[in-house]
Amino acid sequence: MRIIKDEDIFKHIDEYDVILVGTNTYCTMSQGLQRDIMLHYPHVQERNMETRYGDKSKLGTIVQVDGKPIFALMYICEGNFRPDIRKDYLDYEALFKSAKISSILFKDKKVACPLLGGSRFDGNGDHDRIMKILSDAFGSLDVDIYDYFQKSKLEKLKEVRENELRVKAVDRLAYYKMVAERKEREKKIKELNGHTKT
Repeated sequence: MRIIKDEDIFKHIDEYDVILVGTNTYCTMSQGLQRDIMLHYPHVQERNMETRYGDKSKLGTIVQVDGKPIFALMYICEGNFRPDIRKDYLDYEALFKSAKISSILFKDKKVACPLLGGSRFDGNGDHDRIMKILSDAFGSLDVDIYDYFQKSKLEKLKEVRENELRVKAVDRLAYYKMVAERKEREKKIKELNGHTKT
C-alpha cells in the first residue's frame, strides 16, 4: 500500500489494471473523481444504474465493471442530504467489507484508488480511521492510494474560467484559442457520454 499525496488519480488511470471507486447507494456519480469517471467512462455509470436505487443492501459490496482498466464501484455510503448536520456519513463497516472483497478479487492486479471514503462525495470520513481500515483490509494488495482534495463540478468550472480570464488580461488571441480548445473538449465529452459536456 503506497500513499500518493496531492496528485489527482484521474491523470494516472491508464497506468493501472483496476481503479477502485467509492460511491453511494443512490447511483449518483455527480462530483469529484466519480464525475470524471461518469463523463469519460460512461459504461461505468450505466452499470451503476442497473443496481437498485437507494438499496441499503448494496453497502459493503462492489460492482466490477470490466474494461481497460477494470473499475470496481464500492458501495461505502448512503447519500447525505443534510451535510450541514451530518458531516461524516461514511459507513466504515461497508468500507472494510468492500476493500476486503477487492483485496481478494484483484490480488494479482495493479490497483489504484483515491482515499476511499475520505472526500466530501463518498463519505467525508475520518482520515486516520480510513487509513487503518484500508491497511487491515487490503493486506498485501498492490495498491496506490491517491490522497488529494477532490473538486466539485463548480469548483473545476470556476478554476477553468479564472485561468481563461488571466490569459485574456495579457493575450486575447491566446485566450480565444483556449476557449476554442475548451469548447472542443466539451463537445467530445458530450459525444462520449451522450448527455453532458462538463
